[in-house]
Amino acid sequence: MRGIARIFLIDGIRRGRVNMILAILDMGLIFFGYVTTIWFYQVFSIPLEGESINPFWLLAPSAAAFIFFRFFDLYKDLRRNNIQTQLYSIVLPMILFSGFISILSFLGTLNIYRKSFFIEALFIQIILLAAVHAGIWYLANTLHGRKKVIIICDDQNTGQSLAQKFLNHKWFEISGFLPLTQIKDLENHVNKFDVFLLAPTVIGQKKNDIISLCIKNGKEILTVPQVSELFVQTAKTQQVDDMLVFSINPAGLNLWQRINKRVFDVIISLLMLALTSPVFLILLMLIPLTSKGPAIYKQERIGLNGKPYWIYKFRSMIQDAEKMTGPVLAAKKDTRITAIGRFIRAVRLDELPQLLNVIKGEMSLIGPRPEREYFISQFKEEFPDYSHRLTVKPGITGLAQVLSYYSTTVDDKLRFDLLYVRNYTFSLDLKILFQTFQVILQRDRAQGLLENNKYVQQNLKNARTIKDIS
Repeated sequence: MRGIARIFLIDGIRRGRVNMILAILDMGLIFFGYVTTIWFYQVFSIPLEGESINPFWLLAPSAAAFIFFRFFDLYKDLRRNNIQTQLYSIVLPMILFSGFISILSFLGTLNIYRKSFFIEALFIQIILLAAVHAGIWYLANTLHGRKKVIIICDDQNTGQSLAQKFLNHKWFEISGFLPLTQIKDLENHVNKFDVFLLAPTVIGQKKNDIISLCIKNGKEILTVPQVSELFVQTAKTQQVDDMLVFSINPAGLNLWQRINKRVFDVIISLLMLALTSPVFLILLMLIPLTSKGPAIYKQERIGLNGKPYWIYKFRSMIQDAEKMTGPVLAAKKDTRITAIGRFIRAVRLDELPQLLNVIKGEMSLIGPRPEREYFISQFKEEFPDYSHRLTVKPGITGLAQVLSYYSTTVDDKLRFDLLYVRNYTFSLDLKILFQTFQVILQRDRAQGLLENNKYVQQNLKNARTIKDIS
């Protein structure tokens, strides 16, 4: 155990050092962008409106941009990231940061060079940052990417559903799968592959044996955590006499966390309502004009501790969409969705009226998405731990919304929701709120449930076992 703990500690320190180097490099690139903009002013004799200052004063805003990068998780492990997310995590925080500091400039708080200085520097900075980070990403992918993955699962169908997660991931390639009935073959072939993914159904002593074998041979193991493992992750170690124990507290927020969260919810919701009021008014008029029915509809959802409430949304489907079908989840190409509804769902504008639910105290800005009693009853039968997500208020956005897709399976979303419940901090809420802007721009995140993924079936229909590969 000491050896394993030492490996994790050293790996964490190394990642910390790499992230520190990347952060310093980014600050340098931002500062260079400012200096280059000043140089352009001088070369092209562009008239200045404010004071000419010592360029080294611009080190302060260069360093401040790092805070925005942290909110967008720019420095998370490159080896599990894709290039699109990496670039989004550069462009969006730079636009938000430059917009914020430009407002200060236009208000006269920062009277330097030109009022448009930070906007003009933004273009140079984005080009520099994107080029450098793309280069680093491709270098890392060349050195550490395309790991050969074996999926250990019950059968080929389970293997295919898990393999779907890897199809668009440039860091892995699926070599095949190993059914649990052939697990005895693993020891003879473990050194031929790089990574072993364990299906959620691989549990107990069999799981322990596989992990021990892979660690012994220096192989990486990916496991899909059980709910109990998520709870252990946040457990505190305690000593009872000469016995070491894990202390796992009940799910939910303490008093101060609830107060902080409530104050944050009210302030930000009122601000967002004020900023989006023109959009709010336009949709109130436009939706009834383009399809029969009111602009806003309400639907009963289940909130904190199982208490029902009425949620408000801009109507994106035809009126009485479930009159004939009963409660059903939206599909990818759902004919019930109106033309304007498809757009407002893609950019999440249909959720705007829920700011009223937040102000009323029925919801929070950040939390697990609320569901209907009809679906919760079904989910509880299949996933007994589903009720744990009801220990916090439901949210307009949440960890599952920024890290998964609308079409992500219930059990995968449940893991993200419970991870949030067990790891809540105010800074985590801020990160989720900022990263929601990134999700809004990625329209594929809002797609409905996939009815039949032919692409997955076509690519994995010849999936092979370890015996076949060997």
